[in-house]
Amino acid sequence: MSEIYVTLSTFAEYGTEPLRALENGGFPFAVNDTGKRMTPKQIIKAAANAAAVVAGVEPYDANTLESLPRLKAICRCGGGADNIDLAYAKAHGIAVFNTPLHPIEAVAELTIAMMLALVRRLPEQSLLIRERQWKRLKAHLLARRKVGIIGLGKIGRRVVEILKVFGSRISGFDPYADKKWAKTNGVTLLPLDGLLDTSDIVTIHASQFQEAPLRLAAREIHRMKKGAILINCARGDMVEEEALLDALKHGRLGGAGLDVFGEEPYKGELTQLNNVVLTPHCATLTVETRVAMELEAAATAVRFLRGGTDFINRIV
Repeated sequence: MSEIYVTLSTFAEYGTEPLRALENGGFPFAVNDTGKRMTPKQIIKAAANAAAVVAGVEPYDANTLESLPRLKAICRCGGGADNIDLAYAKAHGIAVFNTPLHPIEAVAELTIAMMLALVRRLPEQSLLIRERQWKRLKAHLLARRKVGIIGLGKIGRRVVEILKVFGSRISGFDPYADKKWAKTNGVTLLPLDGLLDTSDIVTIHASQFQEAPLRLAAREIHRMKKGAILINCARGDMVEEEALLDALKHGRLGGAGLDVFGEEPYKGELTQLNNVVLTPHCATLTVETRVAMELEAAATAVRFLRGGTDFINRIV
């Protein structure tokens, strides 16, 4: 009987430290060995006797949690917890933890990489060379672009720090923005429409705002400057794919960088466009980041079962 069950399909793939942490923890454990993201049915069967799970992005809705009567802790390997019914967990005494600090640098770096690739039109330039065409395309400096950041949490702030080195002009939208921080860091706070109207690059780093869920649909995308670039490394459902696709096809937008999609694995029409950068929800998948997140999640599970109470990254 396993006290700890690891649902992650790639656990310890990039380093053995997380596995050693469980082995040295003194509690029986088991690891998902299917190589795939687990379904609720599979979780219920595999983790039936677990008191703690080391979790990924697989769903933990109320029905799933209700079917895990011994569960006392979910240790999420990652920053978000949208896949967990937090209200149910709180009502039934299930502690929920995350690892929000480790992904910051990885997501911020991928965001900047996408910006640089798209302002310099690297996907198109590379394709032309591969087709034996020596053709130079008009491009821009990131240093001269106006960048609008939706969501000024930990990741959004790190993106600001890096952009300041380039010399970009930065604006931000966040209902809960720290005005003092924004002023100190040269970020002009704008309403969402104002940010969309004026930005050469719009990048999303928001969690869902409580009052009004964020979604850039046809109206919002139409407001963006002609030739602007849209980047989404937050959540797939925050951008309406059909509206984005139409804007890219007809030249209203100059490019897009997406790491998240409404349906994954993604196989849609955006794969046919040359002015996009698409990555397979891999923003946090650097070796360093994955090992650090898995190690923290595993150590948290062990510490919780040992009776620990003082946790910095406890959500519920």
